[in-house]
This record gives sequence, C-alpha cells and structure tokens, in this order.
Amino acid sequence: MKLMEFETEGRHCVYRADEQPEVLLVEAIDARELDGLDAELSAIKDGCKHRFAYVALIVEDWNNELAPWMAAPVFGKVPFGDGARNTLEIIKDGVIHEMRHRFGSLKGADVIIGGYSLAGLFALWCCYECGLFTSVAAASPSVWYPEWMRYIGSHNPNAKRIYLSLGDAEAKTKNETMATVEQNIKDMYDMLNGLPGVESTLVFNPGGHFKDPALRTAQAFIWALRP
Repeated sequence: MKLMEFETEGRHCVYRADEQPEVLLVEAIDARELDGLDAELSAIKDGCKHRFAYVALIVEDWNNELAPWMAAPVFGKVPFGDGARNTLEIIKDGVIHEMRHRFGSLKGADVIIGGYSLAGLFALWCCYECGLFTSVAAASPSVWYPEWMRYIGSHNPNAKRIYLSLGDAEAKTKNETMATVEQNIKDMYDMLNGLPGVESTLVFNPGGHFKDPALRTAQAFIWALRP
C-alpha cells in the first residue's frame, strides 16, 4: 500500500485512505515501524468492512513524547518525560485537522486511536484526557508505567470501546516494574468492565513483547472497527 506524507505542527506524518473514508485511524509510531506498516494496514484492510483512512504521527523522542508524566528509567538509562500532552495537542489540532481537510467525509466521523507498547499506553491516556476518540486499540500497552493504575483509578475513559492485549510471556522478566504488566492489565480490564457504557476486551497473544507487533496492532484496530 502506497503511503502519502505531510507535515503538520512541524511534525512528519504518513497516511493512506480509501475513497470516501468513513472512519479515521490514528497511531503514533517510531520511524523504525514504517517497515511494518504495509503488513499492518493490509491486515486491517482484510479484516474490516469499513472504508477507512489511517494516519501515523512519527515520534522522534519515544520516552518523552508518549509519556504522560515524568518517571525514572525502568530499563536502560533514559528517563521518561511528560510530553504526551503536547503530542495529544499535535494530534488534535494538526494531524486530525489535516486529515479532515483532505477528506471531507471524515468531518464528524469516528476517530480511533491506537498504538503498540508505550504508544498503546499513550492511546489509552488520550481517551481518559479528552472525548475526541470513540475507540482505543491498545496492543501490548505499557500499563506497567509508574502510577498508571493509580491514575485510571481516579479517572474515567471517554471512549466507548477499548481493546487491550498482551503477550502471554511479557510478564516473565526480571525487571520488577515491567513484571507487573500482566496483573495490571487484568486489573484494568476488570475496572473497565465495571463502567457503564464502555465495551472492552482483553486478548492474550502467544509470545513476548516483540512478537508480531504489526499484526497485534492490526488485530486491535480490527476489533475497534467492528460494526
């Protein structure tokens, strides 16, 4: 699938769209993930009946731009920043605005935000912070993130549908913080099930965190796109 490009708010984006798209998919990705986009988009196309547009914001500083608040390093030596709010504003005022300008059929259409790993956590955080997104496609989200469970315990999501997934071997790590990911995602799913007006699912995929990220993300979007 041929990807088109544009710049907005000084940021680089790539996109593809069916004719007269009826729903917009938004994802934050690292530039290295561009190689897997063809597989991801082909799988979404094969798995849904909607005419959709997809746009990806290329993230330059992963640990800062997608992190909702500052935190000490969990792996390696790079700490987490608090750039998520700025990234959300870029998506709202730049990315989505540009896509609706290019495709008139997207004006008033549902917007689904998704992502993998820390981008999946970012997608979840976005739906707690604003009401723009009707659904969230969070594949292997980093729900081990410090203070995440406390945050969702005091906030309610605005999205109507939330997809969660995790590799069944992801919690098998010596890193004590990251080892909480499985229990945290189960607890989050239980919390979501207790909320009126929110439909959610939790899927366990075989393997660790780095197995089939493009296809796992595609599965998340496909579920979010169901009629």
